[in-house]
Amino acid sequence: MAGAHSALPQLAEKLAIPVATSYKGKSAISEDHPLALGMVGTYGQETANRAVGDSDTILVVGALLRSQETVGERPDIFDPNKQRIIQIDIDERNAGWSFPVELGLIGDAKVILEQMVEASNVASLDNSKRQPWADSMPSRREAGGYHDQPEMHEESSPVKPQRLIAQLQATMDPSTIYTLDAGNNRTWMAHLYRAQTANTFYSPGGTAGMGWALPAAVGLKLVYPDQPVVAVTGDGGYMMVVNAISTAVQYELPIICVVFNNNTLGMVNDHQPEGHKIASEFHPTNNATVAEGMGAWGVQVNDSKDIPDALRAAQASGKPAVIDVIVDPDPSPDNWRAGAWRAGQT
Repeated sequence: MAGAHSALPQLAEKLAIPVATSYKGKSAISEDHPLALGMVGTYGQETANRAVGDSDTILVVGALLRSQETVGERPDIFDPNKQRIIQIDIDERNAGWSFPVELGLIGDAKVILEQMVEASNVASLDNSKRQPWADSMPSRREAGGYHDQPEMHEESSPVKPQRLIAQLQATMDPSTIYTLDAGNNRTWMAHLYRAQTANTFYSPGGTAGMGWALPAAVGLKLVYPDQPVVAVTGDGGYMMVVNAISTAVQYELPIICVVFNNNTLGMVNDHQPEGHKIASEFHPTNNATVAEGMGAWGVQVNDSKDIPDALRAAQASGKPAVIDVIVDPDPSPDNWRAGAWRAGQT
């Protein structure tokens, strides 16, 4: 978003336009903002998918509109035959690449949005038709289960992934910066974590390579030393780059790494048939003990009730910290990913 997270809500408020984000754009606007719809796409929010599908005009800012954002280019969400699409992108090749656009605006997203805000300050605007729809978004979010699932409120051992995210949300400061890895842990976080503060949610792009979250957290702590930084990763991604813990210890960077430890490559395992699970299951490992051997603070957690205390102790330690959470391997994001009902079909 090119640092456009200040101009974006200003423009949305002036024009009474709800805002959905792509996976990569999550936290471009606070997801507590009345006009925020959350993430659109395959693992997005029902409210976002429905609202985009109901729109007659869509302003696309920096998003590539790939398969994940468009649920495989489903016409009940994105349809250039029924919708006018205006696309802002710094690369002229991207404007109109996935869908034909009515207008392509080529340039820096922050600059263009600021220019649009400035133009709207002097323009004579009539929001009377859009305002009632915009005002309905908070109630639509609630009806659609906005960043909520029943399992987020259930204590268990091993820990449900949904409950772990709820505990992160409740315990950590809203200004906390999160870095994501690849796999199911990324999908759970992107769908269920509510980014309350803009520019706090960082994730790998492209094919979302494993092992991104932990070194990214090290780098972000150097850039934002006064904000808490939490890497969220699976045990597979963690073990690929565990040496980054040693780097964090060496440079005294008190990041927290939360490991979703299910002894599997979860997303790979989910798509392998029973009886043919190949190279996707691990021998149980205490990842916190590994971190302690490098001079970090570490704890392994088996019960969801212990997560808040572990997070507080990690922060109080003043050291790089690893919280190795034994999570239930059975829940899968594939059980709830965006189906026809999310896109407005019933």
